Amino acid sequence: MTFPIISDYKTAFSNAGKRFATFGIHPMLDDNGEPVFMSGNFAVVFKATIGDDDEVFAIKCFTRDLPNLEERHKVIAQAVAKTKASHFIDIRYLPHEIFITSQVAPSGEYPIVTMPWIEGKSLGAVVAKLCAKEHQKGLAALSRAWANLSLQLLSEGVAHGDLKHDNVIVSSDGPLKLIDYDSMFAPPLRKLDSIVLGGASYQHPRRTTEHFDKTLDHFSMLVILLSLRALSWEPDLHETYNTGENIVLTHDDFVSGGRSELFARLKESPDFRVRAWTTILIEASQSNSIAVPGLTKILKAARSK
Repeated sequence: MTFPIISDYKTAFSNAGKRFATFGIHPMLDDNGEPVFMSGNFAVVFKATIGDDDEVFAIKCFTRDLPNLEERHKVIAQAVAKTKASHFIDIRYLPHEIFITSQVAPSGEYPIVTMPWIEGKSLGAVVAKLCAKEHQKGLAALSRAWANLSLQLLSEGVAHGDLKHDNVIVSSDGPLKLIDYDSMFAPPLRKLDSIVLGGASYQHPRRTTEHFDKTLDHFSMLVILLSLRALSWEPDLHETYNTGENIVLTHDDFVSGGRSELFARLKESPDFRVRAWTTILIEASQSNSIAVPGLTKILKAARSK
C-alpha cells in the first residue's frame, strides 16, 4: 500500500480543523507560519497540542507502509503502558485518525501515533557539548545513566530495536527517554520479523531482519556504554572519531577484526573497564550471535564510578 508523502501531511496539518476523527489538533507553527515537523525513514512527526490542553504532543504520521503496522503498534502501545521502565513514553495508536487527500496515495483515513512531546536534547547533542567542554564528570554520569536504562530494558524482556544517539533524549528534567518505537520487540510480536535494522554504527554486523527477540539491543547497549565511558576519560576522542552518525564507533570498526585505529586506542585507554569492554565488544562483533554474554554483569559494574 502506498502512503501519503510529507507534503500531504503538511497540507493536512495546515488545515487541521476537520482532518482528525477523534482529536482537535492544533499544530505548532514556525516563524513562517508552517507546521513544525521532523522527518525520518518511515514517518513524519508534527508538534501539536490536542483540544484545549496546553500539553504538547508528538503526532507521528507514516510515509511508508510497515509490515503488520497495526498489529505492531497496538502491541507496542500495550507493552509501553505495562512496562515499569521509566525511560519509555506512553504512546497511543489510532488506526483511522487523519484524513489525507493525496496525489500519490489513495485519499482517505490514515493512522497516527501520539505521545507527549519530550523537551530536551538528543544524547548525541549532549555528548558533543560535554566533550567540547571536556566535562568528564558529566560524561561519566551519562554512562551510569545509560547503564541504568539498559538494565531496566533487559529486566522487562523488551527491546527498543534501534538504540542510537538521536533516539535517546536527555530530558530537561534529567532522565533519559527513548523515542521512535517502530522496531520495538515485545513477546507477543515474537513470530514477526524486525522491520528496521537500526543505525549501522550501533548494530551487530551480522544482524538481519530475522533477529527479533529480547537480545535485540545487546550490541548497541554495549556500543553506547563503551563510547560514553571512553569519552569520560578521553573527551578528545569525539572530535577525532565522531561522524555525525555515531558517537565514536562505526560499522567499519565492527568488521575490522578488532584492528581498527579506534579499537587500538581504546585498548590503551587509561581506564581498565574501557580496555576490558573493548575486548568484549571485539569478540561480540565477530560472533555469529547478536547477544552479548555477561551483559547484565557489565552494566551493573558500569553503575559504579
